[in-house]
Amino acid sequence: MASLSDNVIVQDPRHALTRTQQDALKAIAFFRRQRKTGGRWLVGDKRISQKIVSDLEKLDLVDEGRVRSESVLVLTTAGNLAVDRLGH
Repeated sequence: MASLSDNVIVQDPRHALTRTQQDALKAIAFFRRQRKTGGRWLVGDKRISQKIVSDLEKLDLVDEGRVRSESVLVLTTAGNLAVDRLGH
């Protein structure tokens, strides 16, 4: 497993992620209310496609978990570091 300090996405997320991925990552970090409906996620007042979520999962920035039998999106350590670098 590569260290977080070697991860290009954590070092410079503005250049490594698309604008849509950056916005989705910041929304997941900011909003508590999330739910999956159809082929997309409602995160606060934002709609995020399943493809964007899948891309963020492949980059190890987000995990899909379950809380009280509801699907939720959780930032990984790398995801939290990337959000910190992006700023809110």
